[in-house]
Amino acid sequence: MSTATIESAKMPRAEPAANLKPKEHGAYAILAIPIVTAILVTGPTVVGLCVAVASLAGFLAHEPLLVALGHRGARAQRTTPAAQRRLGVLLTVTIAGGIIALVAGSTSVRNSLILCCALALVCFVLAIAGKHRTLGGQLWGVIGLSVPCVPILLAGDIPVGLTMEAWGTWLIGFVATTLAVRGVIASQKRQSRALHWGVIAGLSLAVAALTWAGFQLPIVTLPMISMSWYLLYAPPPAKQLKRVGWTLVGGTFATACWMAIMV
Repeated sequence: MSTATIESAKMPRAEPAANLKPKEHGAYAILAIPIVTAILVTGPTVVGLCVAVASLAGFLAHEPLLVALGHRGARAQRTTPAAQRRLGVLLTVTIAGGIIALVAGSTSVRNSLILCCALALVCFVLAIAGKHRTLGGQLWGVIGLSVPCVPILLAGDIPVGLTMEAWGTWLIGFVATTLAVRGVIASQKRQSRALHWGVIAGLSLAVAALTWAGFQLPIVTLPMISMSWYLLYAPPPAKQLKRVGWTLVGGTFATACWMAIMV
């Protein structure tokens, strides 16, 4: 054996650095699609673009924060010193975008941005506490990730009532798809799905009631709710969960197109 071979054998193998991209893939759609839809409805505004950039940066800061705090394990924390640097950059972008939007926005936009900030802080606290994968944590994530569409719509002079209706519509759709995915996982684990059936049934009735009452937007959640019912009725095997995710994204995109026409 050569000296080089001996030295190579003695050298410890470098540990791979942790992946700093968010692992909650469904969250990308919950964040991005309402934002893009709102910008398409209002057209690009300074406030809207700043909110979009700040929201994306804050979302991308989630994983570096968990790595830097050691919530992804000691090895990930040890092998990824870049996590703290990336976290600092992303939080700086988030704060800068938020400040510009606050200064440039109207009173209603500022109030909605305060709401966005409060919801985002709770999301970070839940993540730090390790509760972001629980049902409550995921539902709160739906609220916190979808709310940036509110200041964007308000900045585009969409009335407050219609803006809140749009956000409420997104909440109905995303809660349904979130419960559907959890129902698929529960089916694989042979756990009860009574809660999932009950919530989606309740949301379906809510859409019918709101539409009957004269609200124009809740009906656009039909693609999302229909796919949620299908997933509960015929849950696919676990190996097809990625395909399920993309299918739900397609339904969400259909809802987005319908909403953009309706608003």
